[in-house]
Amino acid sequence: MRARLPIALAASLAIVAAGCGGAATQAPAPAGGASAINADLKEWQIKLDSSVGKAGTVTFTIKNGGEETHEFVVVKTDLAADALPVVDDKVSEDAVTAVDEVEDITAGSTATLELTDLAAGHYVVICNLLAHYGKGMHAEFTVQ
Repeated sequence: MRARLPIALAASLAIVAAGCGGAATQAPAPAGGASAINADLKEWQIKLDSSVGKAGTVTFTIKNGGEETHEFVVVKTDLAADALPVVDDKVSEDAVTAVDEVEDITAGSTATLELTDLAAGHYVVICNLLAHYGKGMHAEFTVQ
């Protein structure tokens, strides 16, 4: 009889855990992408809370959670985030189409970048300070 109690308890816990799992799911992304996107910058990464934006106006709220100053540059390109042309340890902004940027986002600060008339397509967001892109500060972004 004692051997059945742990099995019954384990089965009950599994059923309760399965029932709770559905409550933790995220709400579906809005159709056509987000119009407000949070970006977190840290040494050597950029994380977007959505990699899909809505054509038209997209507002980025950019938090520098790192210890160094960073920047946030939006580039329209067909290239992958890690395949942009680099010259002297920075992305060659002459070789890509820079849409807009926020420079000098100091450690611990937050900046906002509002892009209007954003066309559908593939974009990459980067930090283009010396060597930051090469260390991994880039992320894919698609506008639908």
